[in-house]
Amino acid sequence: MKIPQLLLEEINLGEKKAEDYYDKYSKEELDSALEELRKSDQEILDEYSAEKMNELFVRKSFEKKNEALLNAGAGKKSSKKILTFINPAFIRYAAAAVFVLALASPLAVKMMNPSAEESQTGTERVKGSVNSHHQIRLYRQAGSDAVLLKNGSKAKENDLIQIAYIPGEYEYGVIFSIDGNKNLTKHFPEDSLHSAKLEKTGAEVPLSFSYSLDDAPDYECFIFVASKNEFDLSQIEKIDSSKLSVSFLKKGSYLPENCDGSIFVLKK
Repeated sequence: MKIPQLLLEEINLGEKKAEDYYDKYSKEELDSALEELRKSDQEILDEYSAEKMNELFVRKSFEKKNEALLNAGAGKKSSKKILTFINPAFIRYAAAAVFVLALASPLAVKMMNPSAEESQTGTERVKGSVNSHHQIRLYRQAGSDAVLLKNGSKAKENDLIQIAYIPGEYEYGVIFSIDGNKNLTKHFPEDSLHSAKLEKTGAEVPLSFSYSLDDAPDYECFIFVASKNEFDLSQIEKIDSSKLSVSFLKKGSYLPENCDGSIFVLKK
């Protein structure tokens, strides 16, 4: 009996235990199939750079998620958030039918050198250790493609934006944004400013939905706050909105103790 690819991926990721399936598949069969999977992953990684693999995973998941939205005329002023039309599992278990490089499991896709990432995306650290390597990254839908943006890139109303994060050494995080109208939008978690557990896949983690930018002027400022422990950021909602400028957000005085911030600004 053929062992399902998804089951092998889940076992390889540690989400399921191989011994729980010994009654259905023999230990020898599972061990052999897992060894083949890991060998295949390594062959792909040997052929393609970690940077290119990581970017392809996010781009392809982004394109797939938003294809239906584009066809339906997504990007209306009524809401920034655009719910996706794809199971979040696609990001971790992209099928070979979608693109050939998706055969590699996420744990095998190693993060690129952080200094190289920072030079590429221009992520600006608010405060904290330079060794934390936590980042927020943004992609913009461009036709059928998804383009990795640099900090300070120009954006406009109706641009469809995908947010992804790299947790670095941290365990908990909050991602939110402030626009030129001083409106605060929660991105991760979706309905709270209390920190949520960060995924540690070994690669960047795209959020399970994308955003269509509204007509707010001047900028969209995205902030990823992270810590090794749980924290609450709700106090930022008590700050006079007129003070929520980009310069204020960069200073980080609103960050709770033992938290670091990573900031990304889109100019409009």
